[in-house]
Amino acid sequence: MFYYRYRSGSELSIKELIYDELYFASRAECNDPYEGKIFAIFEKDEDAWNNLIRLALKDNPILSKATEYLVKKIVSFYIEKSPILFEEFINTSEDDFLSIGKDLSEKTILKNMLAVITRYALAYMPGERYFASFSRKRDINLMWAHYANNHRGFCLIFRPINGKIYQNKYWKKNQFVYSTPCSFSPQMSFAIPDSFEIKDIEYVTTPKYSNGFAYFPPYVLSTMSAKEKEKIANDREKIYLQKHSAWEYEEESRVVLQSGISWLAMEQLSLSPHQRLFHYDPIHLAGIIVGVNMPQEQRRKIEEIMAEKARRQYESLDKEFIISDLVMFEEKLSETNRVPKIDPCKIYGSGTIIDRKDKGFSYRFKRWNDGYALKYNDKIEEIQLV
Repeated sequence: MFYYRYRSGSELSIKELIYDELYFASRAECNDPYEGKIFAIFEKDEDAWNNLIRLALKDNPILSKATEYLVKKIVSFYIEKSPILFEEFINTSEDDFLSIGKDLSEKTILKNMLAVITRYALAYMPGERYFASFSRKRDINLMWAHYANNHRGFCLIFRPINGKIYQNKYWKKNQFVYSTPCSFSPQMSFAIPDSFEIKDIEYVTTPKYSNGFAYFPPYVLSTMSAKEKEKIANDREKIYLQKHSAWEYEEESRVVLQSGISWLAMEQLSLSPHQRLFHYDPIHLAGIIVGVNMPQEQRRKIEEIMAEKARRQYESLDKEFIISDLVMFEEKLSETNRVPKIDPCKIYGSGTIIDRKDKGFSYRFKRWNDGYALKYNDKIEEIQLV
């Protein structure tokens, strides 16, 4: 199956094409203001609230033991406010919270307790996720208009392998290293996977809320079975693969990058734009579609780049490598409806450029469409990319 990545045609997107770059955008950089929003809720669960508050304060014996009666007041405070969203919990009104104290001394202690509870909750708040988006369709008019500069840009064609996009082994990033003064270690590292699984977005009319208590250690939900906890954990991850049904026309799939494990670092972790820039294995790029309004000069540049990318496949210094054709398509305006037509026009491969009018174009195109490639080792064999 092919996936499509619409690009504006800017110099930055040309650079992405040349160097096989894949940029993971932050939530703030996405055009959906609800992207990655934490739809987690804390219900009126007395045992869970009691466990959570005590767990948050346990590393501070002065606050947790000497003020036992205040701990009970805090638990009652949150039970009364429930159900509340995760974001409401970490943004608890200080004035409301301090109102449960009877005098200045208690209010001073409560202020410190709120700071400790908030810091603890922030450490377990869902970590930042970053996204690289694709579409499962290549002829969506709105996508060409919004993401491809009003049809002046292009659309990259990706072919995942085993449902994944693999990192380029020469430019591979193995780990993120952070300074973590709030943790048990002054510095921590988190491994980066070799590949990223591409997953479809689920479109919903109303958000599916997850259990806020499930973001914390298992002790908080001590009465819940292991099977129930596993289901909650799976549902929790789905928030990054859900969008409102208004976006359904995009038919989006995406790969997701995690910033790290916040609760280990005891603080929220984030990645810089450079850390979020990856290089994918060139075998994933199957072709390109040029927009109907692309200027001729830009098109010539794209054609030169595609020819060079096809040629470079044969210059590998590896003992074993795989090469496959690259196909250029062109977007055309349909004469019978308002859906763009996407027609193949050139095939780049085997050191040659085959035009659609050339003999053998149809056969070569069918082999490309079916995922056939050549694997070079001690011998040459034909394989099928899946």
